[in-house]
Amino acid sequence: MREVQVERHREGVPLRQRQLELHDHQRLRDQGGQRRRLREPLAQLAHRTAAVHRVDDAGRPVRHPVRAAHQRHLRRGNAPVMGRSEVQRSLVRRRDEHGFVAIFATICLSAFLFGCAAIGIDIARWYLEGAREQNAADAASLGAVVWLPDNIDKAKSTAADLAQDNGYVDGTNNTTVSAALGAKPTQLQVTVCRTVTNSFGVVLGFGSTKVCRTSTADYTGPQPMGSPCNTLGNEPAGTTAKGPTDSQLVKPSGATCSSTPQFWMHISGPMVPKAQGDQYDTRTCSSGNSGCSGTTNSDFRPEGYFLLVRVAATAVNTPIRLQLYDPEFAATNNRCESGPTGTFPTTDNWNKWTSSDGLTRYKVTSGSDTPNAFCTGDVAATTTPTVTSFALRSPTDTQDPTKATPVAGCTKQWPGYSANDVTINNLFSSTNPGAFDTPLSESFHQWVTLCDFTPSVAGDYYVQVRSNVAIGGSVNNAGQTDGSYQPPDAASSKVYTQTGDDTSVTGGGSNRYAVRAFYASGTTPAGAVSVAAFGRMPIYMNSNASTATFNLIRVLPAAAGKSMNFTFFDMGDAASSGTVTVLPPNDSNMGGTATNCTATGFINQTLSTCALSGVSSGNGADGKSETISVPIPSTYTCSYASAGGCWFQVKINFPSGTVTDTTTWTANISGQPVRLIQ
Repeated sequence: MREVQVERHREGVPLRQRQLELHDHQRLRDQGGQRRRLREPLAQLAHRTAAVHRVDDAGRPVRHPVRAAHQRHLRRGNAPVMGRSEVQRSLVRRRDEHGFVAIFATICLSAFLFGCAAIGIDIARWYLEGAREQNAADAASLGAVVWLPDNIDKAKSTAADLAQDNGYVDGTNNTTVSAALGAKPTQLQVTVCRTVTNSFGVVLGFGSTKVCRTSTADYTGPQPMGSPCNTLGNEPAGTTAKGPTDSQLVKPSGATCSSTPQFWMHISGPMVPKAQGDQYDTRTCSSGNSGCSGTTNSDFRPEGYFLLVRVAATAVNTPIRLQLYDPEFAATNNRCESGPTGTFPTTDNWNKWTSSDGLTRYKVTSGSDTPNAFCTGDVAATTTPTVTSFALRSPTDTQDPTKATPVAGCTKQWPGYSANDVTINNLFSSTNPGAFDTPLSESFHQWVTLCDFTPSVAGDYYVQVRSNVAIGGSVNNAGQTDGSYQPPDAASSKVYTQTGDDTSVTGGGSNRYAVRAFYASGTTPAGAVSVAAFGRMPIYMNSNASTATFNLIRVLPAAAGKSMNFTFFDMGDAASSGTVTVLPPNDSNMGGTATNCTATGFINQTLSTCALSGVSSGNGADGKSETISVPIPSTYTCSYASAGGCWFQVKINFPSGTVTDTTTWTANISGQPVRLIQ
């Protein structure tokens, strides 16, 4: 390093820069056209500055004035003016800061994106949890809603069980499962919630998140037909030995019921022709009948028919007696004009079952006389009597009664009796009436007990009625005194286990009967138990009047916006023309008349008031089906809180005759029986 000497002196210093320790030719040179000049004359800087002397190679000082060593801002007026070196340094600093900003922005953005990704993991878990909960809620609501509207407690417990099957148990693992009625009595709303722990949200103060999903299902499945009360069909008086003697009918609020509704329940033997009115329990049919393939009945159902015994919550754990009137087939003809045969005694004391009214109970109808209340009118089509089987099944959530569990001790079969068996000798003991005991006398025109059962849950119990099962077991088994055959092991009885047809059973008679259910002891509360047909209802109408009105089907508010479809088969055998009118529930907001209905079948037309006229054999009704579709308004409502509310009725009028005919009715609500609405 060479020595540099500095002297201080006064002189005017041009605004020019000279570099230290450099030769002249190394001075910063003005770039052509780029020298920056001040636009106005600047005052000379009269201040003491330093002259810098450089020593040449011989050691002699070389004097060169340089700009001021210190930096001063020039002013233009009052504003500071930055010199060239300051501008360059500022630009350099800014260029240097650009790298810092980029790095800083990258760090911040990375941190932000990392945080978003971390929170995204938690959010993804919420969505996954929500999807699982939704599946569980959907399964619970769909599976449990079938217990509504009559058993909300069973619906809730079933929903909890189904949610548990899908991994959600109420009260464990931060989980809640709740079920409640929806906006309508046929809707079930299930909510599943679980609190999940967040992996990264805790950094932001969200240590956990509660995730909930809700599902609401609606049920418009098969509804009871024929009766809102605890009797189905006519209810004749019982005897002292085969009682009770008085009526057991109890009516829930709003119900229209009678002990003489002018019909009997019906089942045909498998060899009875279909054209005689039984659509589903006969094997054969004739050309021109609805639902036939040649001579084969395409509608034949080997499982028979089902009756619905609806048990309310108030009747749970209370013994219920289930009785049948005249459950056996005994050929007497439609009006009981052909039996019993023989010479009638002059006394009412016929046997130990009928000791006070034998002449009336067993009366043979003559001429144009009207059959009395005890006459069911069993009629034979062939000489082979029909075997009739009855079996009770427990409630099921499958909507399929054939899958319901048998009720122990509630299965019986009755043999059939031809006209040759229905005699005075088989009903009357002239020598010792009190000790007389024949199977026919124990059930003919008598109320007999199918069983006493104690329901453990509320809901629908099913009585299966069949005519294609061979009789088995022993008569009067286990002390029974009703002329029935009872298998020793009800669960293994063919009445339950035979899923198809037994073609060796060839009964050819039509059996008419009635059913009732009541408390085995004490008074039966209204609405505690009811008996109705399920899905399909074969009946024998025996009204002596020209007009009769029957309970058809219960339609709850869940059916709003759908259609009720009523199909009748082989109604109108008479030559005179009849009218069939569908009536809305008295307690509904539809008014007294249903409107805008349609008829399809042997008559096709629009029915402005849901009244179909021209129903007669001459107009094609014999052996044919007809359907009346009734639109249910979207605003439809009714008194669903009572078992007697929401019942459609059907009025049948034959002005030139009586309403006497065997027919099969079906009624249903259009659409899927179970559906998700939320």
